[in-house]
Amino acid sequence: MKRTFGSIRQCALIGVSMIALAPMAALAQAAPQAGPDQAGNVPLSEKEIQEIIVTGTLLRGVAPAGSQTVSLNAQAITSVGANSTAQLLASVPQTASYNSAPIVSAISSSQITINRPNLRNLPGTSGGGSSTLILVDGHRLPGMGVRQTVPDPDAIAPGAIERVEIVLDGGSSIYGADAVGGVINFITRKRFDGIEAKARYGFADDYQSLNADVTVGKTWDTASVYVSYDYAWHDSLYGRDRDYVRRLDYTNGLPFDLTCGAGNVSIGAAVYALPGLTRGTGNRCDVSDARTFYPSEERHSVFAGLSLDSGGPITFDVRAFYMNRVNKGDGGPITATATIAPINPFVPGTVFNPYYRNTGDANSFQAQSVSMDFSSVLGARTSQRTALETWGITPSMSADLGSGWQLRWLGNYGRGRSEVMNQKIDDGTLSTLVLTGNFDPYNLSNPANSAVLPLISNFLDYGLGKNEMINTRVVVDGSLAHLPGGDVKIAVGGEYSYEKYESRIDGTVSASAVADLPLTNSSRRIAAVFGEVQVPVFGEGNRSAGMYSLSLSASGRYDHYSDFGGTFNPKFGLTYEPLEGVKLRGSWGKSFQAPSLADGADAAPATIFAFPFILFANPAVAPLPGQAQIFLGGGGNNLKPQKAKTWSAGFEIAPPSLPGFVASLNYYNIRFKDLIDIPPVFNPSVFYTLFTGNYVMNPTIAQVNALASQVPDGLAAVSPYTVTPGQVYSIADGRRTNLAAVNTDGLDFALVYDQSTSFGSVYVQVNGNYVLNRKEQSVAGAAFVDTVKAQTRFIVSSTLGTNIGNLRAQATWRHLGGWNVAPLASNLNQSRIKAYDTINLFAQYDFKGSGLMENLALTFNVDNLFDKDPPPYNGSLNSLDGYAVTSIGRVFQFGISKKF
Repeated sequence: MKRTFGSIRQCALIGVSMIALAPMAALAQAAPQAGPDQAGNVPLSEKEIQEIIVTGTLLRGVAPAGSQTVSLNAQAITSVGANSTAQLLASVPQTASYNSAPIVSAISSSQITINRPNLRNLPGTSGGGSSTLILVDGHRLPGMGVRQTVPDPDAIAPGAIERVEIVLDGGSSIYGADAVGGVINFITRKRFDGIEAKARYGFADDYQSLNADVTVGKTWDTASVYVSYDYAWHDSLYGRDRDYVRRLDYTNGLPFDLTCGAGNVSIGAAVYALPGLTRGTGNRCDVSDARTFYPSEERHSVFAGLSLDSGGPITFDVRAFYMNRVNKGDGGPITATATIAPINPFVPGTVFNPYYRNTGDANSFQAQSVSMDFSSVLGARTSQRTALETWGITPSMSADLGSGWQLRWLGNYGRGRSEVMNQKIDDGTLSTLVLTGNFDPYNLSNPANSAVLPLISNFLDYGLGKNEMINTRVVVDGSLAHLPGGDVKIAVGGEYSYEKYESRIDGTVSASAVADLPLTNSSRRIAAVFGEVQVPVFGEGNRSAGMYSLSLSASGRYDHYSDFGGTFNPKFGLTYEPLEGVKLRGSWGKSFQAPSLADGADAAPATIFAFPFILFANPAVAPLPGQAQIFLGGGGNNLKPQKAKTWSAGFEIAPPSLPGFVASLNYYNIRFKDLIDIPPVFNPSVFYTLFTGNYVMNPTIAQVNALASQVPDGLAAVSPYTVTPGQVYSIADGRRTNLAAVNTDGLDFALVYDQSTSFGSVYVQVNGNYVLNRKEQSVAGAAFVDTVKAQTRFIVSSTLGTNIGNLRAQATWRHLGGWNVAPLASNLNQSRIKAYDTINLFAQYDFKGSGLMENLALTFNVDNLFDKDPPPYNGSLNSLDGYAVTSIGRVFQFGISKKF
């Protein structure tokens, strides 16, 4: 696939970025600032170090008591070789995307259109929200997605990131909504002086990638400003490019699909190959060969920072970002299946369909299902395009109030726009044309079809989502009292937010009518008050044997939402050191995830789906001939927050006698309830057993009309089925609602050891997660089902590396444990997905010369050294055909960086 900039907007963005960077580059070269490190980062002052606010607390200069934090520094970020922040997070074992290639592949507007991190692999990913909170320098990001209102971490240019802090604990007592599984905070550079340019090129079989970024900044005594621009591009991969991507009928070894070549006719289990209606296995093919399973991506990111500090009581910072990302896929040839009958069912009397063909056997004059491949008339490619654009600005100000007290104000405004445009045909019109004898499904090249092809082609599966966010926060913190163990620190504050979501979605719309689609919207306001206190009971001033230090913390936050009301979430923490280098910690708290605006009835109005046949029958009630089935779908009314109780306990050992060694073990426990989801109408055995309040069997006409009256024009939609009693088999409410729950607990473990040697150093790093238990409940009141073996339980990342002079080299083993799947005849009774293990290599050489060699570095990465295929699955699993984990294969990357 050729690499192009693709649009005038993207070219303009590059031009604007270069214009902004040019004068800064000249200024930085004309007046170099003394003091920056090799990376161009200006060291923080002692005052700034004391005022660092660690993720998970409101207090300056202290760590959050009782909580576990994982940190990725600049060196770790470089060694991963990630081309995006989503790829970087996939290296963290506690994320659900671990050891897989993050992918934005919206094959329909109803799918997830963003990268959405998920700490602890909590359920609820089909909805519009997230149980993991994403922050940048403590600020929320605007939501993104077509049917989502969640930030995409790719919004931040990688060149601006200094480190990533991940709190693996509930955080709603500090941050409010969504901090259930944890908090991911991207910390950007405070200051930068000079110019830094990086480029990286990667390749694999049938695949290429390119990443380039430049950061330019200038630091004076009282101010610092920098801009970072990042460009990233990678190829697409088709199913034919990887032998593990396949769609097969595993019961006979034949390709699975019938919508290919000349087409096929199906009558029950009998298959007839066209054009001659030859009975047998039919014209078979694997449509995944012509489809992209890993779409191409082109991304532009800009991040800018300005800091002002005159040395007085007031400091000012502002950060701004912009990101534009386009993913392009190919859906292969347009395919369809339509029913044809010998007699036109829409015309009174007996009117024969002129195109109907008899099979000449016992199935003659039966209704037929015709599978079609439109490549001969509409081409062999189908464009699938997902575009995301977001920007934001986050000013902040701090004022010293005296006696160690400080006032901080944080502002935040941002927008996100996501759009899905996938080519398709109008399947409904095609079905009508075939049934009425106005389209020949057996021979798509029939000249008679050319007159009606425009009626079904040039359609789109279209989705547009817009998110807007306004946020302002005020925090006052300081020392309340002094104890022998240290200062009692306290913080109080308030926050106000406004959120708005708009959408324009239609699964089948003419490309010329997209602008005429109605724009639905939903908004809300949130007001919050919060506070935190930390008490050092024992510390530097009163240590004794067995009581090196003891800190207690308490925090709480009340949020009031204009759409569902208020919620209060407290948290308590403890950190105890019986002796130096041994730390015990524990925490307990409540957290919540707010209902996404995209899941509500305002944004997704109720819709009636009336079918003249039975889709999902109740096993206990046999349908009568000719009965219909009616469903009510859409967003939920009166959605409640999804609530969690979390607690954790663990220890950390870092003996002073063994410098460079740190080991930790942490237990976590999450009880998450009222999860928002759609009642499982597609699973009759579960739906009709557990969701008795969501359906009525053999309803009266009055009951049918009562359901339909909740939707504009709903009565008209059901009118054909309310002529006489007994026409309707069932009515069911399938709108989103608070349903499910999950209880899970597990262990996080880590070990780091860096040993100095005569030639440099040798280091070992281990980080992993083991899920002890996981039980899920489909609806309140139902029994919990053990699902711990239905997901990966054991995940670990282990690195062995060395520093030899100017060379740093390491190897990383990534292990993703296997999990159970349901054995079926169609998957040859496969009951387990195998574990997935890969080895990644990284090397970096820093030149120490002068001139062009000064501050020059070369990097080399090999991901998946042994080119190991992902674990196979005999079927399709989560839209993956024949495999269980998204992988590109073995990828080589060469990088170069230069600092001026």
